[in-house]
Amino acid sequence: MGRKTVFGTMLAATLLVAALMGSAGAQEMGSQTLQLTPSRDSGVSGTATLTDTAEGVEATLDMQGLPTADGTEHLAHIHAGATCADDRAGNGAPVEIPFESVMAQGGAGTSTTVIPDVTVADLLDGTPRYVNVHAEKTGDAVPPGISCADVVSTTVPATGGFVSPLTMLLLGGAALVALATGGVLVRRRA
Repeated sequence: MGRKTVFGTMLAATLLVAALMGSAGAQEMGSQTLQLTPSRDSGVSGTATLTDTAEGVEATLDMQGLPTADGTEHLAHIHAGATCADDRAGNGAPVEIPFESVMAQGGAGTSTTVIPDVTVADLLDGTPRYVNVHAEKTGDAVPPGISCADVVSTTVPATGGFVSPLTMLLLGGAALVALATGGVLVRRRA
């Protein structure tokens, strides 16, 4: 094998490694939207959108059917160690992550909380968790949940260990360069 052919092979290998390293370092931000369903015949539903940000996970609650007067505070949390079914059966779990309260306005309400130093993937680690929005806050006690969503993956992860289309394009280009460079250099030598 001539020096130029070895050079072409090394160039192709270098491009291949660079493409693979580029795809491994380019993690996509995760996002998960969970459907909150009524608990205890409340009629309250909504969504909890969990999105990776540079600061951590941004959790946005968007609720409908809140039965209380405008300005009423509804506590919201992620509980760890149980599911919505457990909570609805009276076997709730401790609060793991408190959210900003949802304030009722015309039967609806939203809140946004940034959970620092965590990713959506961290929250989907297999530990049973649920998002719970509680009834109207009165006094110091935590009222029962009125809307709940289990924290589970609802989509296939974007990267999931698979090679991205961009990486496939770069790999194909590297292979073509290797073939073209090796072929041209071999022809010149002959």
